[in-house]
Amino acid sequence: MPRTAPSPDAADTSLRQQVYASLREALTMGRFAPGQKVTFRYVAGVLGVSLTPVREALRRLVAEGAFEMNPNRSVRVPLMTRDKVLELRDIRIELEGLASAKAATAATRGQIADIRRAAREIMVARTRGDSATDRQKVREFHFAVYAAAGQPTLLRLIESLWLQTGPYMNLLYPGFISSSRGPAGRQRLIEALQARNPSVARREMADDIRRALSYVADLADENGNIAPAAPATVTRGHRPRAGAAAFDLHAN
Repeated sequence: MPRTAPSPDAADTSLRQQVYASLREALTMGRFAPGQKVTFRYVAGVLGVSLTPVREALRRLVAEGAFEMNPNRSVRVPLMTRDKVLELRDIRIELEGLASAKAATAATRGQIADIRRAAREIMVARTRGDSATDRQKVREFHFAVYAAAGQPTLLRLIESLWLQTGPYMNLLYPGFISSSRGPAGRQRLIEALQARNPSVARREMADDIRRALSYVADLADENGNIAPAAPATVTRGHRPRAGAAAFDLHAN
């Protein structure tokens, strides 16, 4: 029988979800900078869609704390304080440590192979100084571990936290990355997954998060604010500046 074309309502719902998912992915991979302002029209132009699904997606992300709404049809990545980063750090340590421990008892050989491959790709990107790919592969590594836990509710909670801390991955480059113990920690985590050792898997993930977000928190000024100078503003008709959003709309 011929395949039935999706109804207009179903296609519209799928498009809205894809716009939302694309923006979430860009946030968690650090493709937006702290304090960056982004207009609705710019996002619509990048994704090649109308303003309606963009408006709905951005409003959802504002409600989730990933953006702040501005009055002129734009949003801004929130600026952070030391206290907020430390709060998010402590919550992430607990949730992502739990997911890593669960992964140590549930991960398949194929999933562990994917995790190992992502760890190698981080080092390849880091060696050539490709920070954008580095951040992408760091996200892939972490979420490959969390997905292996087989805990969908826990995974959604972790994703919501990464929406808020993702833009601050930019601040780890180059200082933290150049002195990071990340490669050895990732290797120990992979070995813990292979050995079915949840306590070591939890410890290694917790240590990684603690070191990274403590470094970001220590960038705060004397008032406790973490505010990079001159955040980028992205508008329609202009090329994105350094750190600006660069993302794709992935079809299902």
